[in-house]
Amino acid sequence: MAVGVFDSGIGGMTVVREIRKRFPNEKIIYFGDTKRVPYGEKTQKELINFSEQIVSFLISQGAKVIVDACNTTSALALPYLKTKFDIPIIGVLEPGANKAVAEAVNKIGVIATSATINSNCYQNSIYALKSDLEVTAVACPKLVRFIEDGDLDSVYLKKVLNNYLNTIFLNNCDTLVLGCTHYPFLTKTIGEIIGDEIKLIDPAASTVDHLEKYLDGSHSEEICYVSGDYHSFNNTLMKIYPKHGFEKIIEFDPIK
Repeated sequence: MAVGVFDSGIGGMTVVREIRKRFPNEKIIYFGDTKRVPYGEKTQKELINFSEQIVSFLISQGAKVIVDACNTTSALALPYLKTKFDIPIIGVLEPGANKAVAEAVNKIGVIATSATINSNCYQNSIYALKSDLEVTAVACPKLVRFIEDGDLDSVYLKKVLNNYLNTIFLNNCDTLVLGCTHYPFLTKTIGEIIGDEIKLIDPAASTVDHLEKYLDGSHSEEICYVSGDYHSFNNTLMKIYPKHGFEKIIEFDPIK
């Protein structure tokens, strides 16, 4: 049995990192749709189309449980995917919202792609759990491209981050959800900007909690597939997550 993980690009590797920490013997098959990244600018129809084909591909490669490691598709495509396929498909959005509500005092900030923020899924999930919390949601459309390019701490990145996080400061948020799986690669840089008083929530760790009941400890060859340029992806991956554990990285696009 294998765990299939997919994302718009390299961001889902933060979920892979958590799976490796918790379940080092599990086989992982990864797909990053680097040809079409970022997903935050895509329509819901496009996201459903991409996600359906990706899940079908991962199942064909032996995945018995899927982690939708993209907050944008978790918000806009996951409900459809769950009706289409009869294997477990776990998203990252609800675990992130649950963790935020458990940790928050009064005010939660959410940073994510434009599509995720505009869907109101994080806001609605948080309010459904605890209606008296205040939620400040900030779209951060530029961040994914920085991370895909391996830029985690440049002067320009920090300037962009400061602009996005200013709203979080102004609204006195005590908890901040990293509502895109790319963003945990910026944890250090974000921490330098916001300090220790705002608690960071990485939904990846909470998502992995939901995996355990589906795992069997099997382990065989692990492959990472990317739809775009192999060399660009591999260069960034070796820079930001060199201990990824995949034996092969293959350039292949299953999306028609």
